[in-house]
Amino acid sequence: MRILDSPPRIALVSGCLKLGGSTTFLCNLGGELARRNIPVHVFSLEQGNPLAGDFQSLRIPVSILDDGPRIYEDRLAACAAALRAFEPTVVIGNLGPASFEVLRYMPQGIARVGVAHSNEEGAYRTLAIYRDHMDAVVGVSKIVTQRLQAMEAFSGKHVALIHCGIPMPSALSPADASGGPLRILYLGRLEDELKRVRLFPEIYRQLCASGIPFLWTVAGDGRERAFLEAEMKGGRPDQRVVFTGQVEYADVPALMDAQDVLLLVSSSEGLPLSLLETMGRGVVPVVSNLESGIPEVVNPANGMLVPVDDVPGYARALVYLHHHREELAEKRLQARAQVYPAYSTATMADRWLALAASFSSSAPARWPAKTDILPPLGHEHAFAFSLAGRWGRRLLRKLRR
Repeated sequence: MRILDSPPRIALVSGCLKLGGSTTFLCNLGGELARRNIPVHVFSLEQGNPLAGDFQSLRIPVSILDDGPRIYEDRLAACAAALRAFEPTVVIGNLGPASFEVLRYMPQGIARVGVAHSNEEGAYRTLAIYRDHMDAVVGVSKIVTQRLQAMEAFSGKHVALIHCGIPMPSALSPADASGGPLRILYLGRLEDELKRVRLFPEIYRQLCASGIPFLWTVAGDGRERAFLEAEMKGGRPDQRVVFTGQVEYADVPALMDAQDVLLLVSSSEGLPLSLLETMGRGVVPVVSNLESGIPEVVNPANGMLVPVDDVPGYARALVYLHHHREELAEKRLQARAQVYPAYSTATMADRWLALAASFSSSAPARWPAKTDILPPLGHEHAFAFSLAGRWGRRLLRKLRR
């Protein structure tokens, strides 16, 4: 066996490219690899690419393997064919069972890596199903990595900790010394599952009752947006909530620079990219004290950790920071210092490249001319994935179009 001594060719495979930290991760890692002239390509198994312009500006090629009529198995076959054309040396399954299914069809000689982005049981169970088709698994936070290392399914498997990295500004923007309204930001999907955005109206009412002036920017979109807009209105003119909708990734830094505080009330997280990005720009986090990657970077010196179910506690923390602006300014400096440079895109890429270099191969990969797609793991005997079931699903998709 020989250690790979030529630059790796890295394929990043994702079940989808929906807005969220896992897609931003692809932008950040892929962009840094492209900047270093390391061949990289992103593959997605579902339609939709809201960050298409960002991928393009970062010189990251993206292939969407869902053209509408294709059923799940046909998309897997198309992805395998596209990967064969790219000739990767490392394939990284980034999000969801579909991305891990792709790893099943990689020939010997290609390193296969799965990524665990969140500290939730469903994610661990899915990864465990595919452990025999992974040469390594990566956790994005200490708690996620420790959970993986403790799992019997990954006994003897290489488990690595690689934090997600973010672009770092050269300097902080000037702080708002006017003592005006507290500028609060939520950036993410407007979904109640895990993100718990339905807690926002209660926090909003408590902020209004406190009498402090605030400008709360809710940046993002999702099925809860209409509910939140209906519930979070009617305050004083100096107690406002602004819904921006989806924000282009290129516009996110300017949005962050205009904030004092990031609010996250999630019930489950890995290590949120929005948290790292805002801290890197001097925004002070008020976040759930989860058993997750959050306490790895947030502490009393740089933010405020609130017990997960203490809903009034989030409002109390915001009111406190409004009334203690000197402490807010100090936390701002400490937030920046906490994540720079340990969580930069450069540091992240260095660690991924070190992992890629650790794999060995005795010969170049030999790709089959055609990939025969099997039923997904865990569904081997389901009729839907039989030959007759596939024919029926293909016909149904065509009729629907």
